[in-house]
Amino acid sequence: MPAFDLSILGEYALLVLIPGIVETAKKFGLQGNWCLGLSLVLGAVFLSLSQGLAQGLVPEAALPWINVVVVGIGGALAASGYYDIFKKFTGNGG
Repeated sequence: MPAFDLSILGEYALLVLIPGIVETAKKFGLQGNWCLGLSLVLGAVFLSLSQGLAQGLVPEAALPWINVVVVGIGGALAASGYYDIFKKFTGNGG
């Protein structure tokens, strides 16, 4: 049983991965339209991958590696201070 259900990759990417990656990129100095561009590219990549998985276009042997990468990115974002995003939404600074 995989640790992450690959069938929800698109939703997970939209709700967790893409905002977290863009916020982390901002901490490295990315600004303005580059942030929008990054979110567009990430959205296209993750949602295309999600559709490929849903339609069975991705080889079975690649599924565990996709799982490792997606969960790893999510864990790295959490470990690098993902709480900053939540501070913005709760009005506690940010």
